[in-house]
Amino acid sequence: MSEDLEKIINLYYKYGKTTDDDIRKHLSKISLVAEKNLGVGTYHGYYPLSTEAMEKVNSNPRGTSLTFDATATSDIPFLDLVEIKTVEFLVKSTSRFFLKPDVGEIFDQISFRDLLHDNIKAICLNKGYQELPKTDGEHFILSATLFTIK
Repeated sequence: MSEDLEKIINLYYKYGKTTDDDIRKHLSKISLVAEKNLGVGTYHGYYPLSTEAMEKVNSNPRGTSLTFDATATSDIPFLDLVEIKTVEFLVKSTSRFFLKPDVGEIFDQISFRDLLHDNIKAICLNKGYQELPKTDGEHFILSATLFTIK
């Protein structure tokens, strides 16, 4: 079996496996951040989602999109984040123009070993996507960066 095919099979196998309660438990220790440049006199970096955005995510982790529903951030950046790794995750959508990745899809692909020791302190949805072939443009691979604090 090719490495690419094995990766895709794993993405599908893990898809939808993490419960909303487990996601909420992890989010009590992990911040969702967005890479932003808020303009002149501000820091280009990673800003945590606002309280209101996090309330949306916590109320419905699998139904809240990080590209449409929960995008507002705080004005104070995290300055001490260190990248651990990047994870790829599967997103099912009816259109690449309305790609709506949710937090659950990210957590489905994070290894339990990475979550076990509470090393992950922040997650950032990365820009860009890859369309999976032979899915009629409805399945995509996106990525998220996992961070710890130095």
